[in-house]
Formats: sequence, C-alpha cells, structure tokens
Amino acid sequence: MKRTFTHCLAALSVLIVLISSSLAFGQAKINMDDMRWVSIGGGLRTAFRSTETGPNSGTYLKDFNLENIRLYVNAQLHTDFQVEFNTEYDGSGDINVLDAVVKYQPSPYFNIWMGRHLVPSDRANLDGPFFLNAYDYPGLVSRYPGIFAGRDNGVSVNGEVQGGRFKYAFGIYEGMASFGGSDTLLYGGRVVGNLLDPESGYYNSSTYYGEKDILALGFAFQHQSDVIVVGGTPEAFTGYNVDLLFEKKVFEMGAATIEGAWYNYDYQDVIAAGDGSGYLAEGAFLFSKEVGIGKFQPFVRYQDFREQSILDTGVNYIIRGHSARVSAFWGVFDPGAGTAKSNQFTVGAQFQF
Repeated sequence: MKRTFTHCLAALSVLIVLISSSLAFGQAKINMDDMRWVSIGGGLRTAFRSTETGPNSGTYLKDFNLENIRLYVNAQLHTDFQVEFNTEYDGSGDINVLDAVVKYQPSPYFNIWMGRHLVPSDRANLDGPFFLNAYDYPGLVSRYPGIFAGRDNGVSVNGEVQGGRFKYAFGIYEGMASFGGSDTLLYGGRVVGNLLDPESGYYNSSTYYGEKDILALGFAFQHQSDVIVVGGTPEAFTGYNVDLLFEKKVFEMGAATIEGAWYNYDYQDVIAAGDGSGYLAEGAFLFSKEVGIGKFQPFVRYQDFREQSILDTGVNYIIRGHSARVSAFWGVFDPGAGTAKSNQFTVGAQFQF
C-alpha cells in the first residue's frame, strides 16, 4: 500500500508539473531564411486505467500507462516543398516512424504527398488520438488497414477549395499482403463538404471548442484486390464510411458537438479479418465558464460493431484546447451474444507543444 501511494503521489506531481509547464510552451520554429524553416514539437498522452479482469468479475487491474509519446518535426525546404517527420513511442518499448512524407504543395487546390502518411479514411483516423472529443480512439469501428496508426507508404493528391469549404484526397498505397502471385496496391479516397465554417488542411479535428460553427459531411473508401483468400481463391477488400460532424456555439453558454459515422468493411464474409458494419454516435458540450484554469466538457460516445459495443461516458477538463487536456470517463464493453459486460475507469491527460 505504501508503494502504491508513493507511485500515485509521484504520478500526480508529474501531472501537475506538466499542466503548469505546458501552458508556457509553444511550438519551436527556426527560420533559416525567407524561404526555409524548421519547426519542432511533441505530444504526450498518459493515463491511469482500472480495468475489470472479466465480465462481472468485480476485480480490477490498475495500471499507469504511457500511451503516446510523439516527436513532431516539420520543415520547409523551398516555397513549394515541405517535409514532415513524426515518431511515436506507444509504451511497448519500440519507437515507430509515424509519418515520413515529402510534400509538394504549389497551391491549396493541388498537392502531392509521397512517403508514409495517413491514408484518406474516416474523420476519427484523420483526427488521431490527440484531436478527438473522447479520450480513447474508436478502434471498435475505425478499422481500416494500415502499417501503423492508420498510416501506409504511398503517394496521394489532395487539396481544398475556399479555405476548406470542400476538401479531397486520393492515394495509392502499399496496402495489405497480396495472394495468388499478384502484387496489388490499395486505393483510397476521401471527400468532405463543409456547409458552415470551412476546415483547412489535410488533418481533421472532432471539436474546435467553440471557435467555429461546423457542419461537415465526409465520405471515404478503400479498395485492394487479392488480399483475402476464400476457398483457395484470392478476393478483394473494400471498405467505406460516411461521417458527420456538427458543432455550434450556443449563445454564451458554450458549444455543442454531435458526431456520427457509419462503416462497412467487406472482407468477403471473413469475420476474423474484420468483415461487417458498425457505427458510432457521440455528443459533447463545452461550458464557456472557466473553472480554475480550464473549462468542463462532458461527453458520451457509443460504438457498435457486429453485436459488440462500447459506451464511454465522462468529462474533459479543457485547459488549452487539444494542447492541454485532462479526461475522466467510465467505459462499458459489451461483447454481445448474451455475454456479461465488463467495465473500465480511466483518467487520462494529453499535452502537446
């Protein structure tokens, strides 16, 4: 008990230091001349989880986890050329290459990216874990293939119109291993229309904390031939989804957010590969009144895929948007088929600079 208390006290002390220090941080940018620059940043997500050992077991495993540690490096080498290089340590003991991409960006309407980067897919994947409303990534329903964290090696074209009123991205990637003697590639694409305020850039966010009024409708697809073997014959994978984000300032009270997505993955009826359809629905409300150094944002999210479901209910304490935030929530996992549910309580913190 003494050792556990000491660990808890140490973790709380680190959390307080991170909260206070993160408020003073800003992304470091070095200008080499009028054309060239380098910027360096980082991100950290750490959590305490109390997880039920089994359905209705009543006993819990308690763990402190380092969930994401990321280093961000961006550089402009020429007016039209940029390089992005990001790494991640996910607590497993390995440091992985997250992004390593060269960007040719002559105009907002047409860009070419080549290297490892996020494949065009659903909003949650283009958010990544740091830019969601809920703390945990919706991995039950967001399950497009990828090398690591939704990334793959390939080339894509992307662009936007009117500052992000309409956005598109299409790409060709390494994809999954092929069978039958062929070497096929994965094709993916995404289009987004913003009916209220525009969203600029390739990456997304699932909340703008009241800074924008958003009504965004997106559609994404991926396809690759000869990656599923059925009866000795190689067959294709096809996945697609539609997603919606609505965020609106509510007078002086705060900002309401509603998000939803529907997914379908066709792995030729091979359930073990992830065949099936699912959806998520989420709601959140950010209160405008500051309490201490931040604002409260209660949220609820429901995921459903092939009879399985996860319900997360909790609250975020928003200190500085996605750069400094603490979350506490209760999650209930239902494996379906009449099996009893299991529970998890999580307190997580994320910081970016």
